[in-house]
Amino acid sequence: MASNMSCIGITARDQADFGRRMSLLLERSEPAGKSGAYELRVWSDASGASVSFVLSEDGVECATPSFRAQSRLHARAKRFASDPDCRFCDPLFVDIVDAKGECFYPLATQLEDILLTRERVSGGTLIELGVCAFAHGMEVWADEAAFTAAQANEEVKFAAESLIPSGLFSPEGQDLPEAAEAFLTGRVLEAGLRENLTTGETFQHAIVKTLGGNYDVLASPRELAAPLEPGNIIQGEFWLVGRVTSGLAEAPRPGLLNRIFRA
Repeated sequence: MASNMSCIGITARDQADFGRRMSLLLERSEPAGKSGAYELRVWSDASGASVSFVLSEDGVECATPSFRAQSRLHARAKRFASDPDCRFCDPLFVDIVDAKGECFYPLATQLEDILLTRERVSGGTLIELGVCAFAHGMEVWADEAAFTAAQANEEVKFAAESLIPSGLFSPEGQDLPEAAEAFLTGRVLEAGLRENLTTGETFQHAIVKTLGGNYDVLASPRELAAPLEPGNIIQGEFWLVGRVTSGLAEAPRPGLLNRIFRA
């Protein structure tokens, strides 16, 4: 199974090598903002790949891989869930909706800039999301006809454009926290290999149409028999991370906060 980092061209031989690579990216990162005792710094690459670092006086608290998403989804914000290991990885619950606000399905996604935007996401508000789906395992068919034929003898059949918010369900008998994961089946609209200019490694990017809209899909080429092409049908388990591109509440002005605190 590919790691999230390998889906944007960052692989390592071992833990020490991974640490060196993260240190290099942190050195090349740019400040994006602060919240309380924490700072967000972002390394980004011409390929679209990025890593968001949350820093405190103790060092790196969280490092989240992402990508400059081209696709957009309409959603209604609901609430943040709690990640048991990292508060900067708390997933945002939304309903993916159509142009009339009708719900396709609920979904959980991480936000790459949660440090700066968490307090600006209001429950019930309509927002626009750019969501990236990092492949944790993916099958590919040449086209919809091949996909349909492959399911001929299967008891459960999937539509060529369908999505199950798998991170919202726990296996029977287990009480697992909600996760930003989905089992996605979709049609490749655009595809191409990108080069991470910092590491020199390539990764697969694609725009994939599924139920509810389009997602930016990222995958390690090592997990694919051949590069993706438009018209392919893909299916697999994906980790989701994104950014709210429209619908955030206005950030409080520092001067206003000072007056509130003095009052």
